[in-house]
Amino acid sequence: MNLRVLKDIDVKNKTVILRTDYNVPVVDSKISSTFRIEASVKTIKYLINNNAKIIILSHRGRPKGERRQEYSLGIIKDELSRLLNEEIHFFNDINESDIKKKISKLPFPSVILFENIRFYPGEKKGNSELAEKIRELGDVYINDGFSVCHRKHMSVYTLPKLFENKCAGYLLQNEVENLYKLTCEPESPYVFIVGGSKVSTKLDVLKNTIKYADTILIGGGLAFTFLKSFGFEIGKSLFESDMVKECDNIFKEAKEKDVNIILPIDVIAAKSIDDSESRIVSRGEMEKDDIGLDIGPMTAEIFKGAIMGAKTIVWNGPMGMFEKEQFAKGTIQIAKFIKEATEKNAFSVVGGGDSVAALNQLGQIDSVSFVSTGGGAMLEMLSGIELPGINVLKEES
Repeated sequence: MNLRVLKDIDVKNKTVILRTDYNVPVVDSKISSTFRIEASVKTIKYLINNNAKIIILSHRGRPKGERRQEYSLGIIKDELSRLLNEEIHFFNDINESDIKKKISKLPFPSVILFENIRFYPGEKKGNSELAEKIRELGDVYINDGFSVCHRKHMSVYTLPKLFENKCAGYLLQNEVENLYKLTCEPESPYVFIVGGSKVSTKLDVLKNTIKYADTILIGGGLAFTFLKSFGFEIGKSLFESDMVKECDNIFKEAKEKDVNIILPIDVIAAKSIDDSESRIVSRGEMEKDDIGLDIGPMTAEIFKGAIMGAKTIVWNGPMGMFEKEQFAKGTIQIAKFIKEATEKNAFSVVGGGDSVAALNQLGQIDSVSFVSTGGGAMLEMLSGIELPGINVLKEES
């Protein structure tokens, strides 16, 4: 792998443009998980220790190129300052006429945070004019935001093309190295656990994982499209009719490669997502007005058996409607099983918002081998897709 990393470039006394991912959850005006901010600290401290002036570009939410106060990075500034024990200089607008002069007056080292880069329409469009303006502010480009590496956005793809000196930060390097292991002769037995709502969003990663995994455990809403493809009644559960043939193809390919795919044999069902009354239903006994909202206890035990026997474990996506307490048990159980397997020396990787949230809820964010900061980027990398934000940092680019 020829990814440029921090040790490959000189950052001492340089002005560094650093792309991070501060898209953190905020509830009642408070950050509910600082995981992504904390993950960026190692790279920033390294730069500070090398007397660099650091200009941070980041985003939060999807403001669609508009200035929307609810997506401001002002809330990030205070938390980052606390974690670094450093003053953070916050700049509201890249387009200020004297922005370059203001930055030049700051001492080395300094930490600068620009307002949400997605407030600019040019970010999503990969605008070269905006990239040129930012290029004038720095000597070195570093990407430490893995979760956006699958996007050809300005700050991820267009901007680094303008730099000769560019590399991955510690977070991005760690992501690439750990996820690369999963597509380069992972230790067997390899168990891949996939949840979430739709087959269509996980189709490519399922197809690619069949090349490496021994067992695939399928939960969440996408399990019901698979169950429907086998003729089971799924009631009003999530279903993608155009994915039935794809489900058949996945099972066919898995059989040819001797990969075991396990679907739920029981589910937690209710008549609506707001129904306080739920019950355990076997997959052959769902009624036409039932909605499957979590894996059942027998399924959890079967999944546990596979997980506890694994040497490599990957988990992406919840087992049910995790945001509602009565349908969160399956997801939480999976988190516990993976923790136990990791303690028995399995190599475990967890990614995706709800999967990471389950670990957080249990206070077990450090209980697995590696927690990915990316959901979509992780899936694309495991799908065998080359990520533009990573390719642009490689030696030949």
